[in-house]
Amino acid sequence: MYKVCSIISFIVVLFIASILITIFKPGMHKQFFVYDYNFQIEENAAEKVKERKLVPKVESVKSKQEVTKTVEKKTVENIKPKTAVGLKPVSKKNVNNNIQEKQAQQKEEILWNKWRSDIQNNIMLDVKLPIVPSGTVFRFSFDVDKFGRVTNIKTWSEDATYTPYAIQYIAPVIRSYQGRSILNFPVGSKRFLTNVEGGWKVSDKSKLSSPDDYDDVEQIRN
Repeated sequence: MYKVCSIISFIVVLFIASILITIFKPGMHKQFFVYDYNFQIEENAAEKVKERKLVPKVESVKSKQEVTKTVEKKTVENIKPKTAVGLKPVSKKNVNNNIQEKQAQQKEEILWNKWRSDIQNNIMLDVKLPIVPSGTVFRFSFDVDKFGRVTNIKTWSEDATYTPYAIQYIAPVIRSYQGRSILNFPVGSKRFLTNVEGGWKVSDKSKLSSPDDYDDVEQIRN
């Protein structure tokens, strides 16, 4: 009976204690530290624990960055330029050819040799000389401006005996070309005045002039 009463009394005490705890809600100790006798209690132990927990994360981030840099370096080193399909690399020869073509486009050559040859042949055909010894040489010289005006006409023979023939028969033909299309300067020429010189030798066989007999090229820059 004594044991039964003791158990009942203990249960009643526990019941009353639980009721009191529920009603009054006594405060609990906010912080407590579990420590070993070999160490001293430190108030900032919790903060140090947090710091120790954060250190591995920072190190892991750094290691990831280093791995990323390593991968990036390897990627950059392994990249090689590729030629696009259908495109050909520009060679130095092509560049030089393009430069030469541009220079040729900027520079134009006016060939006066045909103009001079045509005038020479027209004078030879138009002049009607009397009979003179074979081998007699006649010469002429005159100026022409871009308007077709003829000035400073000179005609003579290497044999002074026949110079009067040159003055009488050759000079009038040259004057007759005044203002005619035969004296029109080559298209594109920038010249204002040019000199014409020529001549021929009396022979049993006639031979006309060709553009190759003259070397007169005018350089024009565009």
